[in-house]
Amino acid sequence: MQWIFMLIGLVLGWTLDESFYDAGIGALLGLGIGQAIRLSKLAAQAQQQAVQLEATQKALIALGERLRQLEVPTPTRTVIVEPPVPEVAPVAKAPELVWELPAELTPVAMVAEPSQPLPDDVWTPAPTPRPPQEPAAPRGPNLIERAISGARNWLFGGNTVLRVGVVLLFLGLAFLLRYATEGMVVPIELRYAGVAAAALGLLGLGWWLRLRNSNYGLMLQGTGIAVLYLTVFAAMRLHPLIDPSAALGLLVAVTVFSAILAITQDALGLACAAALGGFAAPILTSTGAGNHVALFSYFALLNAGILAIAWFKAWRLLNLIGFVGTFGIGFAWGMRSYTPELLWSTEPFLILFFLMYLAIGLLFARRKLREMGDAPEGRDALLRWSAAKGDYVDGSMLFGPPLVGFGLQFALVQHLEFAAAFSALGLGILYMGLARVLNGGRALLLAETCLALGVIFASLAIPLGLDARWTAAAWAVEGAGIFWLGLRQQRPLARAFGLLLQLGSALAFLSELRIGEHTLLEGAPLGALLLGAALLFSFDQLRRAATEQAAEWERKGLPVLASLGLAFVYLLAPLLLLTQGTAISWALAGLATLFIGLRIGSRTFLFTAFAVQLLGGALFLLRLQGGDSAAVFNAGWSGLLSASLIGLALIGGMLLAARDDMVRSDVRLLRGLSVVLLAGLVLINLAVLFVLPWESASGVWAASGLLIIWLSLYLQQRVSFVFGLLLQVIGGASFLLAVPELLGPLASEGLRPLGHSGFWTPMVLGLAALIGAWRLQREPHAPVFAVLKLQRLSDLLLVWGAAWWALALIAEVLRFIPDELRGALLLGSAAVSVAIWALLATRLRWASLGMLCTLLMPAAGMVLLVSAHNYYHPAAHYGWLAWLAVFGVHFIALRRLATLVPATVLSVAHVLGCWMLIGVLALELRYGLLLLSSEYNAWRWLGWAILPSLYLVLAAAPRRWPWPVSAYPREYRVLAALPLAVLMLGWFWLANTFSDGTARPLPYVPLLNPLDLGLLFALLGVYLWSRSVAPQRGPRAELIAQGIAGISLFAFFTALVMRTAHHWGGVPFHLDGLLESMLVQAGLSIVWTLIALGLMIGGHLRHRREVWLIGAALIAVVVAKLFFVELSNRGGLARIVSFIGVGGLLLVVGYFAPLPPKRAEPVLDTEGASS
Repeated sequence: MQWIFMLIGLVLGWTLDESFYDAGIGALLGLGIGQAIRLSKLAAQAQQQAVQLEATQKALIALGERLRQLEVPTPTRTVIVEPPVPEVAPVAKAPELVWELPAELTPVAMVAEPSQPLPDDVWTPAPTPRPPQEPAAPRGPNLIERAISGARNWLFGGNTVLRVGVVLLFLGLAFLLRYATEGMVVPIELRYAGVAAAALGLLGLGWWLRLRNSNYGLMLQGTGIAVLYLTVFAAMRLHPLIDPSAALGLLVAVTVFSAILAITQDALGLACAAALGGFAAPILTSTGAGNHVALFSYFALLNAGILAIAWFKAWRLLNLIGFVGTFGIGFAWGMRSYTPELLWSTEPFLILFFLMYLAIGLLFARRKLREMGDAPEGRDALLRWSAAKGDYVDGSMLFGPPLVGFGLQFALVQHLEFAAAFSALGLGILYMGLARVLNGGRALLLAETCLALGVIFASLAIPLGLDARWTAAAWAVEGAGIFWLGLRQQRPLARAFGLLLQLGSALAFLSELRIGEHTLLEGAPLGALLLGAALLFSFDQLRRAATEQAAEWERKGLPVLASLGLAFVYLLAPLLLLTQGTAISWALAGLATLFIGLRIGSRTFLFTAFAVQLLGGALFLLRLQGGDSAAVFNAGWSGLLSASLIGLALIGGMLLAARDDMVRSDVRLLRGLSVVLLAGLVLINLAVLFVLPWESASGVWAASGLLIIWLSLYLQQRVSFVFGLLLQVIGGASFLLAVPELLGPLASEGLRPLGHSGFWTPMVLGLAALIGAWRLQREPHAPVFAVLKLQRLSDLLLVWGAAWWALALIAEVLRFIPDELRGALLLGSAAVSVAIWALLATRLRWASLGMLCTLLMPAAGMVLLVSAHNYYHPAAHYGWLAWLAVFGVHFIALRRLATLVPATVLSVAHVLGCWMLIGVLALELRYGLLLLSSEYNAWRWLGWAILPSLYLVLAAAPRRWPWPVSAYPREYRVLAALPLAVLMLGWFWLANTFSDGTARPLPYVPLLNPLDLGLLFALLGVYLWSRSVAPQRGPRAELIAQGIAGISLFAFFTALVMRTAHHWGGVPFHLDGLLESMLVQAGLSIVWTLIALGLMIGGHLRHRREVWLIGAALIAVVVAKLFFVELSNRGGLARIVSFIGVGGLLLVVGYFAPLPPKRAEPVLDTEGASS
């Protein structure tokens, strides 16, 4: 039934706007209505069944009671039979029992007649002559069900087409009625009067019901007030029925009346409604030209009423509405209309509103505290009690007025000097005085909060009146003092404020720092000293405090305090000295900090000491200037001494820290010390840059690194070993930085290939790394280097050395070889290098070097990518020789390294080699096909597909191929073929979609042109290969392969129709033109029907029901396309051909290919057999 409603809704939606969106909406609405009717029917049936079940339960209970009553006199039955007298006394009880039975069991009373003796089975229920209860008649369909059933039978019975036409006619008449219907016109004044009367009626009814049902009465009154507000506003804004002044008066009257109702009935909701209406009244009635004095005077009256209510009621929501309304509207007015000339007419109102809401917050706390009578004695206990009873403090009213009020005050007086500072100072004095008044009472938490606000505003007055230097100094000292007092008095809030104050002072000080002329930074050294001293004082006090005096979060902040304090102490150096002096001072300061940290046992001091030393070294290096050709930097021997001093300071600090027991017991610190040692060694080695150029330094570092690695293996020194590795990396990096033209032409002339430092320096770097890698792989299990995993380091050095080897050869080729020969020579160099490496790997039994040889194919692929272009010819310019060498070396190396290289790596190498071989041959074939045409056509598409498709066909063949296919069948038949199959399938779809089949000079013949033959051959290769691997994957894989092939063939024939229409019918080959062509649509209809005909006949003959259903679904698509597409072509020949052709083919389908029956289920004795 719900589907009928969905169909009706679909037709309705389509008829409304003839769009799919409206049709979908109508279908969804129809479906929802159908579901609702179905649910209502189910609910009615459930209710009826519940009633029947209840009646059945009652009857069963009554029957059980009667049976229990009948079983009670069973012992008296023998007394009745024993005496032969005609009248037996116990018989008289039978009518009494029968009298209590239900009406349907009354025939049992016949046994009480005196003329008949009692039979033996009188008490058994079997012979009771009671007529059986007739079952309840089944419920017949109701009126709606009968109507829907009749409509369904009428719609789908007999001539369905005629029935659908009648339904559509009915829907059309319904739409006609919609346009013919007109509504009644009611005067606007009568509408407003009716709404206002309804609102007053709601108010009166709510007032009358306030004693019977208070909640309901208040709800009605609130609704009436809301309707009155909306009525007045609409009468003023939407329709000019009343003036703005009269509307304001009416809104004020409604507000006052609502407030009176709220106070009378103790109703917070009505009070809030009245307040909202009162604040909304001037906004709703504003014309944009009002007087701000009148507006704020009106707000003063409203707030006076809220203040009066606050004396009696602790209504937090009402206070919040008043606060937001007053200051929000005031802020909006200020943003729009305030000018400095209006200060003295605005300032009194701001002060008045601030004091009002300050008093409201205090009254709220007073009202709440009066309800609590369990306040303890003693300050500490009272403070804990006050914190536990913190709901008497309204945070909005406590923090909102000072924050919002001061913000507005700052905006009002910002044009006056020191006015903001004095305002903040006045607020601070006010709140500190208020805290003094409240101190000692039950509102101790409120007093503490007021004190904190007073201190905050008093502290805020300092930056508003003084510059950043004095602000930082004052805040630093003040924050340290407040933190110290907070520790002594155990006040977490005070300690938190003291820390925040010191943080603010730090930010204020940092904001004033500038780059100096005579010093590194320009600023106040006194401020840095005070800040550092204050932070370190807070750190020392918190470190010395007992456990119960500080919270856990404060102790977690100890490292932060120490780091910040030391950082500001370190700032003294750049504030007093230049770069070199600052770097040396930081190095010495780091040593002093390290010494103090060891004395007090602070890890933070240790980390900060090393950090400032590293920062000094980095600063020194960053501010250096370049030198002449004789050295990298111009500092000369002074720079050498400075870098050495910083490096020695790092090493000395490491040695000093390593002697401490705390450091030796901490593994993390020991690792950090190792890093510091390496940094010191790096700085010492960098010192050579002040007297040597980059090229010489890189050579020195490479030789030094190799020497340190070699000696470290003998001496078992891990740190120096790591440093040697770092020198290798740094030497290579320095060479790259020193020779930016490494991959380009040399600036000097007269150099010969392979006879200059630009070639031998990277080659020496590579040879050194390769030798180091060979040395490491000989001793991979040294005990001291167990953590370092020397085998992995050997592999890294091997890759590093091979990279320098390759860089040297590539750079030399790019320097001296012409562009057209570069690709072939690069490939030849790679082949020769891999041949040498493969020979060494087999002689030295070096597995890692053997694995490196497998990178020949990726390297060749990179050369191919760099060299490729639209007309790339791989065999040109001795390319055929280079590619023969590459593939020969690759496969020979794989065969010789088969026992040395892991099987997984060999598999990957074989697959990559197969892909590369097919790719190069495909590029060569594509180049040959490109010679056949000078423009973009099908020949270009065919060049990519012939060889990969041929490979798929050969891979699917069952015959045995020679090595390497016979040795690695899975790699060549599955792993290498799978991506090719995916690529060919993707190529099939791309070529089938975007190519029009032009293959000049050949004419276009459907199914016989090169593109169609290539598409079919590619699809054949994919299908044959997928069938060859499908048995290994199960029947599901075979079904997937068949499905992909079927969909691809469907797409092929669809595109074939479009290409044929383009070549033979002159239809433009773009999507819009093809879809708009009725020739294409007619051809698609006939071809699709032929496909469906084949599917349905094949499914019928093979008893494949699912194949037949696919064909039937395609037929349904064709029929739908006929009605939605071809039908719009009025009077066209293509539509006639479509309908006649499809209709004739459907007749053939109906005669030759009916729906095959379902397959019979297997019987039990054949369970498990194939069906």
